[in-house]
Amino acid sequence: MDSQEFLRRYALGDRDFHTADLSGADLQQVDLRGSNLRNAVLRAANLSRANLLAADLTSVDLSGAILTGAHLAGAHLSRASLHGATLTGADLSGATLSRTDLRNAILIEANLGRASLLEAMLNEGNLSGVNLSSATLSKATLNGANLSGANLCRALLVDSQLLAASLCGANLERADLSHANLARADLSRANLDGANLSGANLGRADLSGASLIGANLSRANLIDAKLSLASLRGANLDRAELTHANLTEADLSWASLHGTNLSGASLHRAVLSDADLSVAILRGADLAEAKLEQASLGQTDLSWVIFSEGAVRT
Repeated sequence: MDSQEFLRRYALGDRDFHTADLSGADLQQVDLRGSNLRNAVLRAANLSRANLLAADLTSVDLSGAILTGAHLAGAHLSRASLHGATLTGADLSGATLSRTDLRNAILIEANLGRASLLEAMLNEGNLSGVNLSSATLSKATLNGANLSGANLCRALLVDSQLLAASLCGANLERADLSHANLARADLSRANLDGANLSGANLGRADLSGASLIGANLSRANLIDAKLSLASLRGANLDRAELTHANLTEADLSWASLHGTNLSGASLHRAVLSDADLSVAILRGADLAEAKLEQASLGQTDLSWVIFSEGAVRT
């Protein structure tokens, strides 16, 4: 079926186009609201600014398609292929994209607020400036994805994979990232206030300058992580692994570090006022010029700690 035949049938009131082959079709700005395109093939089609509100695109093949500025709010795209598709500025708010293939897709400044992306594949995608507020991304894979400046406020990212992803300057306030894999991710200057990162893997992640006020990082892996100038006021870091982490000039006032492993960590000029460091391990840590006023140090391992230049406690 060519695009002219498709549009003729649509004008006559036909809405059922499941399994239709429209590869390469030019459907720019076409109104396709409520259409049934289940299992259709629209590979490399041009759907720029097309209206696909509430359309059924389940298992559709849109790989390489152009959907710039398309209206897809509430659309059903579960198990669809959007591999390499261009969705810049598209409206996908409230859309269902569970198990959808969005690898290498371009979603710059797209609106995916409240969308369901459960187990979706977004590896190496460009999602800079995207709106994913309150979206569900649990068990999704976003390895190597660019999410710089993205809005992920209150998003669900439980058990998600964000290995080496870029989240520089992203808003993750109150997001649930429990047990997520963020190893080597760039979270510099990100807003993680009130976020749940319990059990998350942040090994070698860059969190320099990030705001983690009141965040839950209990039992998180932060080995070799960069946290210089980060704000962790009131954060829960109980039993987290921070071996060799860089916390230079970080603000950890009122933070809970009960049983936390800070062996070899740099806490140079860090603020630990009123922090709970009971049963923590600080063996070989650098606490030179750190502020420890009213910090709780009961049963803390302070062997070989550097408290000032040239002064080591043995």
